Amino acid sequence: MKRRTKIVATLGPAVATEEKLKELIEAGMNVARINCSHGDWETRRQWVKWLREHSPDFGPIGILADLQGPKFRLGAMSGDKLVLDTGQTTSIGPKGDLPLFQPEILEAMDPGDRLLLGDGDVELKLGKESDKTFEAKVLEGGTVKSKQGVTVVGKVFRSSCLTPKDLEDVKDACEAGVDFLALSYVHSASDMIELREVADRYDKGVRLCAKIETRDAVKNIDEILEVSDVVMVARGDMGLQMDIEEVPIAQKRIIHAAREAGKPVITATQMLESMMSNNRPTRAEATDVANAILDGTDAVMLSGETAAGAYPMESVRVMARIAETAENYFDNDVWLSKSDPEPKEETIAISFAVAQLSKLLKPRAILTMTTSGHTARIISKFRPKAPIFTATWSQRTHRQLSVVWGVNSIHLPIPSSTDEQIEMALEAFVRHKKLKIGDNVIVSAGVPAGMPGNTNLIMLQQVRA
Repeated sequence: MKRRTKIVATLGPAVATEEKLKELIEAGMNVARINCSHGDWETRRQWVKWLREHSPDFGPIGILADLQGPKFRLGAMSGDKLVLDTGQTTSIGPKGDLPLFQPEILEAMDPGDRLLLGDGDVELKLGKESDKTFEAKVLEGGTVKSKQGVTVVGKVFRSSCLTPKDLEDVKDACEAGVDFLALSYVHSASDMIELREVADRYDKGVRLCAKIETRDAVKNIDEILEVSDVVMVARGDMGLQMDIEEVPIAQKRIIHAAREAGKPVITATQMLESMMSNNRPTRAEATDVANAILDGTDAVMLSGETAAGAYPMESVRVMARIAETAENYFDNDVWLSKSDPEPKEETIAISFAVAQLSKLLKPRAILTMTTSGHTARIISKFRPKAPIFTATWSQRTHRQLSVVWGVNSIHLPIPSSTDEQIEMALEAFVRHKKLKIGDNVIVSAGVPAGMPGNTNLIMLQQVRA
């Protein structure tokens, strides 16, 4: 696979059949996102089953369950929607034209507050209140739909990120065998620690993704990265939680911090939004995707484009083409030169050396053997020009590397020795036509074989018959 950047595609009614999921994989999806805000687990378990059946041996499909979190939403409206004109007066609350019932947000709302509905297209200013229902002037009009999100501008809610619904979804997701859990509205490391404690009841091997969408999360990004396996630049709610002009800078800061920590980062929301209804993206959208890749994101994500759009397969293919073209302008040598030349941890030091050797020797590939995937992730941090091929004896690690830039993995039996693991890996990649006889590869492995956390070997190996 020439493309190094991974693509996360959200599932939904537009791709809800086995054939459509298979087409998504063939189009270039690397990770399937299940949005727990919509649908039910009977449907999601069927999706997981189909994805597992059609996941390729080389570069498998990971599955990410995205928890809803404490999202405040409107209730059901008569006719399911309401058109509001700029300047008109409406009402919001338990007895309002716009029904809102959640006590946490009602307690926090005060006259004078500004409310954003949905993606912020409709804006209200609260007036006088009676029995928790507020008069509201429409500052920016538009169509409001049932179940749309409600954001109070400038106010932070300190409730737990895990709602009762999320706790049920964690259990169901782990039992279904997903590879990642994404937590919404993270504020600090303690939120991710809480999720880890809950997830460990059902699956200690599931990886955790922190969605960075609050001002506090951006401020606390380094400590959040310490206790997270993946982070997501969740620009949708980020654009409601802070001024819109701050979002691009926050995105760059998050990607940089993730790169320094050696943790995968996903850039998400409205990347090809116009492809919800058009078969081509705008020039600005194509530039947005390319710039995220040039900044160092591991993955780019499609949301409504694949879940409910008119062109889900085309969206994946277009994103793949943009990514591959952008990568041609990615200066791997400059990226490596910006890395810490004196890494403290042994695995980081060895991975840095592997990247340096790759620059000098220009091998056909870098070959890693891993139990946990840590070595492959750290080598990826240094963005070597050579592809990173990884052999692992853990099915879970095999799938969880699907989100890591430049890494493609295969699953092999547990080796009895280091020599056997190298021989088995080379044979497997030759069999998959990723390597050929005579190719030179840089091998990074551990002695003894099969033990996590002991990467201590670098060697140059020629593929032999």
